[in-house]
Amino acid sequence: MKPFLVIDYWLERISGWMLVTLLGIMIVMAFGQVILRNFFESSIEWGDIFLRHLVLWVGYFGAVIATGEGRHLRIEFVSKLVSQRPRKIFFIITSLFAGYVCYLLMQASISFLQLEMESESTLILDLPSWYFIVIIPAGYAMVSFRFIVRALNWTAEILKGNWNTGEEKH
Repeated sequence: MKPFLVIDYWLERISGWMLVTLLGIMIVMAFGQVILRNFFESSIEWGDIFLRHLVLWVGYFGAVIATGEGRHLRIEFVSKLVSQRPRKIFFIITSLFAGYVCYLLMQASISFLQLEMESESTLILDLPSWYFIVIIPAGYAMVSFRFIVRALNWTAEILKGNWNTGEEKH
């Protein structure tokens, strides 16, 4: 279990660094576009498309972090109706299910990425369009991994007799 937790830790750290870096680039680029348009009646031709794709990347890295912290979207209807012990089992089952759904979405996005690669289309600066959407399967893979690691970690804790998985604070 420890190697998975180490990978999970570094996945969160790297995602955080990427998130900060990409947000910084987005802010500078968007501000630069505003300045260029308002004062120089010009702009970076590919800037808006680039910013839209950065939003996609920021969204996936944000999802990776949110999943690890248990701050992702979830339906808490059932968890409010049951006591702590069944709730922990419910969290494990829903995390495994969410991980599986993300895995299926990753598989579908790999097919989409392969189609983009075969089309050899370019987006900006003659860069292949698939460079900009590679985050989709990678993002789903990272989110799926984090869901599975959380479920395995909770299962290990329960097997040790610790029914407190820390979900109460969320």
